[in-house]
Amino acid sequence: MSSLARCQPSLGTYVEISVSGDVSEDELISASNAAFLKINLIQSLMSFHDEESELTLVNRYAAREPVPISLETKFVLEQALWLSEKTDGLFDITVAPKLVASNALPNHDFPFSPTGTWRDIIIIDNEVRFKRPLLLDLGGIAKGYAVDQAINAVDDSINITVNAGGDLRMRPWRGNQVEVKHPRSPHSESIQIEMKNCALATSAAYYSENGDLIVSKDSNASINLDENISVSVFAKECLLADALTKVAYLNPDMIKKSVFPDVEFMTLDSNNVTNWY
Repeated sequence: MSSLARCQPSLGTYVEISVSGDVSEDELISASNAAFLKINLIQSLMSFHDEESELTLVNRYAAREPVPISLETKFVLEQALWLSEKTDGLFDITVAPKLVASNALPNHDFPFSPTGTWRDIIIIDNEVRFKRPLLLDLGGIAKGYAVDQAINAVDDSINITVNAGGDLRMRPWRGNQVEVKHPRSPHSESIQIEMKNCALATSAAYYSENGDLIVSKDSNASINLDENISVSVFAKECLLADALTKVAYLNPDMIKKSVFPDVEFMTLDSNNVTNWY
């Protein structure tokens, strides 16, 4: 069996893709190229930082007129709205103004309504419009979707693992182990856990001096990630796992209530104590 591992910067992190199978090295290179193409496509469509991205065009014009969007962006927006409904608005992609105010996102000087929420997003056919000016950020869901797309771009006969800065999916996954980094010592300590599903996403303040910020439209639910704990979510899709790490940090009971029956999550603290939910 041949194998190949590659790494490229994308999605605001480093994306590692490993492929293997009873195929030639050229076929593995082609497979990894196809996966990276999907990753970079999602980056170009949904980056808040990129002033030419599809997301930026939506933020700039959708309050004035319907904006045509790709099938990829439409799918992610629809999934985000579904998650907002399922979590009573705890997951809300209209949080960008708070992230801009905290310097976590660049300020493009677009107008926005301070009372706007996910309910102001209207998708009809392949167009999106806003009932009032909004700023959308897909950073809490698009990376997981990109990982899913990368996996789907590779033939089922090839084994593949995609890891985008803690958003991970593998095929096949049963019986495999995965490494979760220690919350306070990510460079030197980690634990091995068994995969509970094909996708895994982890949120933690690994490399941030001040802690990464998770925000909700509810000002009381905006928090800095605790450097002493990480949250890891297992799900069938990396998109869902990615989004739910934020929900698990803000309100673990939202997942414990079995709103998402095929999801498991765990916390890891600075003493390497794990708790499963």
